Amino acid sequence: MQKVKEKLSAIVNRVKAIVFKPKETWPVIATEEVTIMGLGKQYLLILAAVPSIAALIGNWIVGYYNPFIHTIRLSFFESLLTAILQYILLVIGIWGTGMIISLLAPTFGSTRDDLKGFKVAVFTYTPVLAAGILLIIPSLSPLVGLIGLYGFYLLYIGLPVVMGTPKEKSLAYIAVIVIVVILIFIIISTVTNAVLRIFGPSIL
Repeated sequence: MQKVKEKLSAIVNRVKAIVFKPKETWPVIATEEVTIMGLGKQYLLILAAVPSIAALIGNWIVGYYNPFIHTIRLSFFESLLTAILQYILLVIGIWGTGMIISLLAPTFGSTRDDLKGFKVAVFTYTPVLAAGILLIIPSLSPLVGLIGLYGFYLLYIGLPVVMGTPKEKSLAYIAVIVIVVILIFIIISTVTNAVLRIFGPSIL
């Protein structure tokens, strides 16, 4: 139990550090000796569960207010299915973002490095993952999206530090990554809605 508390405390501290002190935290992240598997298991898989669990509770118990047909609540099965699907797609999407960052690195004067690309992706997504706790009230989902935009600022600061991207090529590199992130969220939303429509009305 103590180890669980320590792991959760470490995650909370890292979230606070990257959100509130990004300029000091990115150099630490850049030099940390971790593996993709280690960072995934000890940080990403746990943090990514926050929006999924919150959405499960929100969709099932709280519901989404629609001014035309009042409050919509999903069944437990629908809520669970949605949460699991979003969790899987989110984790795959973040991993995919990291691999794309690494793959594109040589084009923008950086060295290809899958671990570094994964680091950039994971901590760029951190604000939206942490803000996902607000999905316990589904109507607040737009606010979660707005908070997630802060991740692009973290990307702007962290990309040159972690990937060693030349300053003159950073903005173009960042622009491509932003497009990738947006496309991933569109895919997650589209796939989730498509599956959910099979079982009931979409509220996403």
